[in-house]
Formats: sequence, C-alpha cells, structure tokens
Amino acid sequence: MKTLDPIQTYFSCYERSNKAALENLLDDRLEFSSPHDNRLDKIAYLERCWGFNESVERYHILKFIENTNEAFLSYKAITYDKREIENAEYFKIKDGKIITIKVYYGNL
Repeated sequence: MKTLDPIQTYFSCYERSNKAALENLLDDRLEFSSPHDNRLDKIAYLERCWGFNESVERYHILKFIENTNEAFLSYKAITYDKREIENAEYFKIKDGKIITIKVYYGNL
C-alpha cells in the first residue's frame, strides 16, 4: 500500500462528508495536533474537526513527500464560498490506518 492511498481517502472523506469512512480510516490511537490543538485523541479530533466537512468543497494536494509509513504534504482547500486555504500536514500510517496527523497552518 502506498502512503498516499490512505491520505487521499482521508481528504475524500471530507469532500464527500463520509464520517463513517473517516472513523474507520483513523487508528483508535490517533494523535492529532495543530497550532490550536495539542494531542487530541480520535474522539476529540472527530468532535472538534469533523464539522469542517461542511465548509470544504475540494482539496488539491500541491506537494507530497513520503518515506515508508509517513508523509508530509501541502494542499489547498477550496471552500464552498470559494476561499482558498493552504496548509501543510504530517501523517503517519500504521497498518493502513492514520495514527498521527500534525497540521501546520498556512493562509487561512
């Protein structure tokens, strides 16, 4: 399995508002961090972050660098009101599931 596959599925879950698929994709030991969140677990991540699916129309991966079971990428999110948001994220994958996400904000 390529590292990009679960990450593409992750973004697709937001684009399609498929929370069940996202829950299945995230490891139960998920650790999520961002400039506003310090090490959220899977439940806290879903409670805090899932609502963004109602704002985003699509994602475009701009740059993707992978190393075995981890990846760093930058992307552009296009919202329904046509705003463009650029961020970078670090992902760690274990057994096909996302176990770590670290977000670095760009322009909001």
